Amino acid sequence: MNNKKTKNITLINTIFSLLLQIVTIISGFIIPRLILKTFGSDVNGLVSSLNQFLSYISLIEGGLTGVVLASLYKPLEEKNYNKVSGIVKATNKFFKKLAIIFLVYTLFLSIIYPIVVTSSFSFEFICSLTWILSINLFMQYFFSLTWRILLQADKKVALVSIVQIICIILNTISVVILINIFPDIHVVKLATAIIYLIQPITFNIYIEKHFDITKNVKPDKEAISQRWNGFGINTAAFIHNNTDIILLTILTNLKDVSIYSIYYLVVNGLKSLITSISAGIVPTLGHSLARDDKETINKFFNKYEFIILLITFIFFTIGGLLITPFVQIYTYGINDTNYYQPIFGWLMIIAEMLYCIREPYLQVAYSSNKFKEISKYAYIEAGLNIAISLLLVPKFGIIGVAVGTLVAMAYRTGFHIWYLKNNILNRKIKHSIKIISIFAMGLIISVILSNILFKFIDVNVISWIVYAIKNSILVLLIYFIIIIIFYKDIVKEIINKIIPSRH
Repeated sequence: MNNKKTKNITLINTIFSLLLQIVTIISGFIIPRLILKTFGSDVNGLVSSLNQFLSYISLIEGGLTGVVLASLYKPLEEKNYNKVSGIVKATNKFFKKLAIIFLVYTLFLSIIYPIVVTSSFSFEFICSLTWILSINLFMQYFFSLTWRILLQADKKVALVSIVQIICIILNTISVVILINIFPDIHVVKLATAIIYLIQPITFNIYIEKHFDITKNVKPDKEAISQRWNGFGINTAAFIHNNTDIILLTILTNLKDVSIYSIYYLVVNGLKSLITSISAGIVPTLGHSLARDDKETINKFFNKYEFIILLITFIFFTIGGLLITPFVQIYTYGINDTNYYQPIFGWLMIIAEMLYCIREPYLQVAYSSNKFKEISKYAYIEAGLNIAISLLLVPKFGIIGVAVGTLVAMAYRTGFHIWYLKNNILNRKIKHSIKIISIFAMGLIISVILSNILFKFIDVNVISWIVYAIKNSILVLLIYFIIIIIFYKDIVKEIINKIIPSRH
């Protein structure tokens, strides 16, 4: 019964996490398009750039979120709510301090950014927009993030996802309305900040009613002190998600930032779909590791790896074939810069595909609380990304940052496959190399056949839809043949798990 309940929770969490990413992706395409059409590439680039600079505050967090999640699995499994209360209190105290530091940082950024960055906007325009964009992040740290971590650790991922879905839908509707009746970027973003107040209010009410959190308990500083073990992980993730736009802002111009941000919409959407599947599974994985159930983990991992890698290669192969034609349609009629960048599109696709390939290996290490052991490799990844980007951006622009990201991702993915062999699951590398090589063969065959069979000539929605359908059928057919030839047994096993035999 408990096993059945666990499977149901994992499935529900995965479904709602995936639904959240789908809603996020749809909203992520609608809002930037409206901003581009209404305000132009410079405003879109400015908003993207400011958001990235504001997110720098997450470096001070030092990887606390992942460490706290790993620390909460065991006491929640043992129903040790006194221990849970201590961890929560220490975490909440830290995040409130971080929120105050963030206000000081925002003040500094709102003054320095308009002076340093070359743009056509006034000091007052940029300064006020900076403060408006900072509201949501401040509210997360001061009121929301601690409770969201607790809910995720307690396998309430579905609840968190539902609240976020509601906020995203309401925000998208408000942007559509405001841009049509009062087209001012400050007003649009202020409305967004107000809508996202729903998150902290809802989380606080739910925690108050459903969790026995002792308010006068002594803060558990041990969990907080271990955040530095996750600092390298946090730094690498931050640099992966933010460095490219920062470097382009400083070394190129806001139009290049806008080009990057549009292509990143696609690859980030694909990445989010893959990681959302893991997000629904990770809490269950963490609780199993807390019970030291390694036999179950080893049996499960082969299926986990197969599913994530298969979906990753299918999605990113289709994405690679469609990304540049999609951007041509998406930016149709916007002629203030050149959005046709096919080489850049493929480099971004491969870089983010590598990020998703490492997801199963990464999550096992995180859930096993191996932050300290793997942190130095995260620092190397971050260093590679920055060094290569700095070297190449002045000459190659957005191509340079894409190459930097790609090399860094390739290094870190290879490391995590190796780490899993020597630690935790003691799993042979050849299994991972085999499955990655076979699926990579599917990508290469798909690209060759697509270029021979299909051509995208007319830049319009109908022709793109037809082109997308043809390529999707081709890619699905190729990967279907591959799994029938190489992985028929594991597919049968997965199907039997999802649809148990009646006998």
